[in-house]
Amino acid sequence: MARIVVFGASGAIGGALCQWFSARQWEVLAVSRSGRPTQTDETGARWFAVDPETEGYAEALTALPGPIDAVIWAQGKNAADQVRSFDAELHRSLYEANVVYILKTLQALLVQEKLTQPSRLCLISSIWQDIARQNKLSYCVSKSALVGLVQSLVADLGPEGHLINAILPGALDTPMTRANLAPEQLAGLEAATPLRRLPSLNDVCSLAEFFCSSANSGITGQFVAADKGFSHVRYL
Repeated sequence: MARIVVFGASGAIGGALCQWFSARQWEVLAVSRSGRPTQTDETGARWFAVDPETEGYAEALTALPGPIDAVIWAQGKNAADQVRSFDAELHRSLYEANVVYILKTLQALLVQEKLTQPSRLCLISSIWQDIARQNKLSYCVSKSALVGLVQSLVADLGPEGHLINAILPGALDTPMTRANLAPEQLAGLEAATPLRRLPSLNDVCSLAEFFCSSANSGITGQFVAADKGFSHVRYL
């Protein structure tokens, strides 16, 4: 049975990934800052509490059983800001959550020799790493940093056979999205999307499964949008 770690497992994308891989007979190690969520866990995963902002995060990762075949980073932080309201502390907190978290946890897994060789690593980024959105300054900047992160990992870990890719979701069709957007905003997004509907969590999960499975024998350093074409088409 293949073994996968999902960081950020308590979030919407992370939880969907845990369920997806568990249903396909993977052993899922779910990681969040607080461990097992308070609500009923239907993922079938084993939960671990790891907070990279604390001094003991590396020791906490030693509890993960190995060898680990694949890792997905689905953690992250979002915020609304722009240059006129720029706050350096807020900006740094997004960089810590969206970038440094990945580097810290991956370094620990490598030092502890938890990963198979080769392993398959997948980052959940966002289409907003490549295109700008109003009032999302720090989020866009931190997600853009993942381009350099992935490319550097490919250069440094490629000789060992590791495969590293990123998935760029668009605005996903989730209860939170529908709660936070007005009907006219949802209609506008759907109209601007070639397939005329928002991408789903399953779109992200199926792509992650390919990147993390043995079916991926050599694709690395790629950034693939799961947005039903939204980021590459404009209707005039």
